[in-house]
Amino acid sequence: MLLAGLAVGAATSRTAWAANPVLPGWYADPEIRIFGDRYWIYPTYSADGPVPAPPSRFTRWQTHERASPTIWSPFLRQTFLDAFSSPDLVSWTRHPRVLDVKDVDWAAYAVWAPSAIEQDGRYFLFFGANDIKTDRQRGGIGVAVSDRPEGPFRDAIGKPLIGSIVNGAQPIDQMVFRDDDGTCYLYYGGWKHCNVVKLSRDLTSLTPFADGETYKAITPPPTMSRDRSC
Repeated sequence: MLLAGLAVGAATSRTAWAANPVLPGWYADPEIRIFGDRYWIYPTYSADGPVPAPPSRFTRWQTHERASPTIWSPFLRQTFLDAFSSPDLVSWTRHPRVLDVKDVDWAAYAVWAPSAIEQDGRYFLFFGANDIKTDRQRGGIGVAVSDRPEGPFRDAIGKPLIGSIVNGAQPIDQMVFRDDDGTCYLYYGGWKHCNVVKLSRDLTSLTPFADGETYKAITPPPTMSRDRSC
């Protein structure tokens, strides 16, 4: 929806229109940010186009994890993230492999839904990996850091920031948000459940809320879901 919508309204003073879709290739889960004087889109690499992407390099542990017969095969191609930048929402520059599992040794596949933010002159990229179904699996939501919005991003803490299932929410599909007071929060969830957590000042750990809770369930009640129309 976002990628198609950008094509409708983006124009320069000479009425140059963006393509539709604005990005070539197969991408999903786009998030758009403004860093400096450029717009940035961080999407999930959804599938190969006519020319397959070069494979990532894997550690022995990553190779072992990828051998599981329960993994849906398209997830095995999702081992990196690209980004795209534009000065005008019309012409876009691709920045390949801003994050790759070679720089995140606990991530092996299903690298999803990047969410980026600048903090104190550095850039942080939150991402899901490994599509975990139980707390016995290694994976979840990670955080990577770079000095530039185009990366390269590298794992910031050497482990998932959120690596377990809390309040019924699978740790995927995260979005980072900065409130007016400068506090940053991470909203995430899967399996029809949503949580919010408060991030530390350096964005590499979780900080409890005033009531001592770390994970707050914010899933709308079923009645609200039924009453919505769009």
